[in-house]
Amino acid sequence: MLFVIGILIGWSYTMLVMIATSVLILVGAVILFAFGPGLDMLHGLIVLGYLTAHQSGYLLGAYCSGCYDDKRNRQSPLP
Repeated sequence: MLFVIGILIGWSYTMLVMIATSVLILVGAVILFAFGPGLDMLHGLIVLGYLTAHQSGYLLGAYCSGCYDDKRNRQSPLP
């Protein structure tokens, strides 16, 4: 789910939105794990996995968006 959200952010928005959503995910997960089962190394790795999925989705979305813009702004080979 975070990967798909990252793709949508990468396709439509800038890096500032990505930073804001990453901070939101980090703070939300730390609060959830700190007040829930406790914050240990396993839960730290889970948060790292969440952020990795989200940010790799952003990179893929930004890359695909750039490829699409390049194709769209290219001159047509037809007269």
